Amino acid sequence: MKNRTLFVILSLVILASMVLAACAKPTPAPTPEPTEAATEAPTQEPTEEVTAEPTEEATPEGPHPLWTKELRQAIAAAIDREVIVDRVFEGRNIPAYHMVPPDYPYATEPFLDKYGTRDLDMAIELLESQGYTEDHPFEMELWYPPEHYGTTTADVMQVIKEQLEETGRIHVTLKSQNWAEYVNSFVNGEMPVFILGWFPDFADPDNWLTPFASCEQSPDLGVNFCDEQLDKLLKEAAAESDPAKRADLYEQIGEMYADLVPTIPLFWEPEFITFRDGVEGVKIGAPFEFNYNVLSFGDGAQPASGSTDTIIIGTTDEVNSLDPQDAYSTHDWEILKNTGVALLRYEPGTANLVPGAAAEMPTISDDGKTYTFKLREDIKFADGTPVTAQDYVRAWERIKNLQGQVSGLITVYVEDVEAIDDYTVAYHLKDSYGFFPALAAAAPFIPANPNIYPDDELVPYPDTIDGIGPYRMVSYVPGEQMVLEANPYYFGEDKPKVPNVIIRYFADPTTMANAVETGEIDVAWRVLGPVEAIRLQSVEGLTVEKINAPALRYIVFNCAYMVGE
Repeated sequence: MKNRTLFVILSLVILASMVLAACAKPTPAPTPEPTEAATEAPTQEPTEEVTAEPTEEATPEGPHPLWTKELRQAIAAAIDREVIVDRVFEGRNIPAYHMVPPDYPYATEPFLDKYGTRDLDMAIELLESQGYTEDHPFEMELWYPPEHYGTTTADVMQVIKEQLEETGRIHVTLKSQNWAEYVNSFVNGEMPVFILGWFPDFADPDNWLTPFASCEQSPDLGVNFCDEQLDKLLKEAAAESDPAKRADLYEQIGEMYADLVPTIPLFWEPEFITFRDGVEGVKIGAPFEFNYNVLSFGDGAQPASGSTDTIIIGTTDEVNSLDPQDAYSTHDWEILKNTGVALLRYEPGTANLVPGAAAEMPTISDDGKTYTFKLREDIKFADGTPVTAQDYVRAWERIKNLQGQVSGLITVYVEDVEAIDDYTVAYHLKDSYGFFPALAAAAPFIPANPNIYPDDELVPYPDTIDGIGPYRMVSYVPGEQMVLEANPYYFGEDKPKVPNVIIRYFADPTTMANAVETGEIDVAWRVLGPVEAIRLQSVEGLTVEKINAPALRYIVFNCAYMVGE
């Protein structure tokens, strides 16, 4: 997906040149993933849209950073989330005034406090302070993937374009790429501003702020933002255990975030899953995990494959990486968590953490900086290779040394990993983090089979996956299908009820919706979108469920983007 050696070299050079400014200059890395919706929508078709390769704006003044704080603030002030939600989603989505979900602990609405629902006068004043006028507007390329987040993405972008151009001092050119190219482009730092979505890695406010605003983690999501004061507050809040002190810290962080504008939250949106009569065991809770092993067919089911031994699941997602120490997208984690097991995991359909590869919940040192896990002694990879504590040390070494897409999520918290004995592993943290058990349920804590994933190289597209989960991957044809079969060495009591799973990849939500309606697939999963979901509700023989897991859509400023180069 990219030249990783070059990436590491560039990252070191760029990090060395950081200054105490709001925008730093590290190199980006990869992506998260959210949901999309679709609906009838705006009053006109998008204009000035270009499907092309990103280009940089030239300027006679020589190379310099594109984004200033005032310019980012102007864009934040010009956006009206209420209008976006009403026009594009007919009120089905919820305006977002912070990166933290409104029902999370310590959530505030700092963007509403600072900019109101919209402050066009503030936007104009800020733009003029930067030298932009009606005769000399700011020329802005705004990028998006046209299908990956559902069929309404173009409509959302058109409304944002109109709102920004109402200032009279911004001219927006909408540009799009298919998802695979889109990921490569923003990972390589070629897009100045673009839209992405986010699902939580673990259930804590820190996971909605640090990935976007910390000096260490923000490059992993293409933000490339660094402010030392905000960085310090984020670390203090993560380490603090007193609820009142955490509340005060997160209030300060929210105010600073809205002032510095690393990203702009737009709206929260639901996901939908549709399945045919006879499909049982669909359980998706707040952690947003879809466990295939609990699926089954009931009486009277008519499986799309013609056999109750095989279930077919549709998705519009794409595979970006299937290396546990590299992958950082929702779909990739879903596959890895069905072919692997982290130290801890969630009970299907709930946010209850339970032991996974660990035999019991971890013990915690008095200072809160060391978590010790006792491993099960009966775990083998799907090729029969035994699993020991050294495999978890090895996973840590791969995260630390290979600098995969997900590395920033782990290295910001973990100092070192130690094998106490063959079946005991200790994680030494950089500070006290009360949310570490939830982090230990994430995909990077899945051990990588050494016969597939070497110590010195990331393998984003393995031919097979012989992990420790309920399934093993036996084949994958990009853009077409992936085949999973039951793992004969799986240690859990929750062995797969359906021995074979086929994942079918669709280009868009409409095609996938038609496939579940006509019986070509048994389940239509993300990204289905509300328009197709609402239509399918009236189709006999189908069940449509709304998944209220937090899913955020937001605008990213690439703060490392330079013009005039």
